[in-house]
Amino acid sequence: MKQLLAIATCCALLTACGGTHGLHDTPAKMSSRTNKDIPTYLECVRAKWAETAEVSASHKDQSGTLSANDKEGAHELVEVTADGTGALVMMYESRDMKKEYNSAYRDAAVSCL
Repeated sequence: MKQLLAIATCCALLTACGGTHGLHDTPAKMSSRTNKDIPTYLECVRAKWAETAEVSASHKDQSGTLSANDKEGAHELVEVTADGTGALVMMYESRDMKKEYNSAYRDAAVSCL
């Protein structure tokens, strides 16, 4: 019984961590610059993505990340790095190849620039 519980716990942890794992292995879907500061840009994107996905964010002094996973199998990651008076924005994504591409996440990231 203890073994079963340990296996179930490990599986749950791997599932939770696996959403955006490996996105850096794919080419960036967007590379751009914004004049907004990091917290302002991240909050704009977070608000839009949160309408359709589970979103998590982190912010440090010179960088921030935002990741999202939805029920359709989309995994999104935005990394923002301070650059002078604004920030550099990189977006990575992966999707279930069996489903039609939905540009809503990328469109939201672009609209916040």
